[in-house]
Amino acid sequence: MVRYLNIFFVLLVVVGAAALYDMKLGAKDSASRVAELQREIEAEQQSIRSLKAEWSVLNQPDRLQGLVDRYNDVLELEPLDAHQIVSAEELPPRPVMLEPIGGKGPLSGYAGASAPVIQ
Repeated sequence: MVRYLNIFFVLLVVVGAAALYDMKLGAKDSASRVAELQREIEAEQQSIRSLKAEWSVLNQPDRLQGLVDRYNDVLELEPLDAHQIVSAEELPPRPVMLEPIGGKGPLSGYAGASAPVIQ
């Protein structure tokens, strides 16, 4: 009886060791995945910082004024007046899209449709 009990405990230890080894490999894989994700996050953050810096360079007033001076004959831009700035309440409402003319098919009536009606 003791012999069977010893064999049972040895098998139990072997099964426990195999389960522990499997858990260790799973934890190692999870840790490497976390490290990989952290590297990807850092790379994305660096990319965002780089794009923000490029955006601020592209939006420098001196650069934009140079572009306006160079392409003013095509753009025909005028200086901004204070009366052109309005609040959201002063904007007209969005146009309402009506049913297509001529039916409910996906393309019926769109070629000859009139402009959207504003409510």
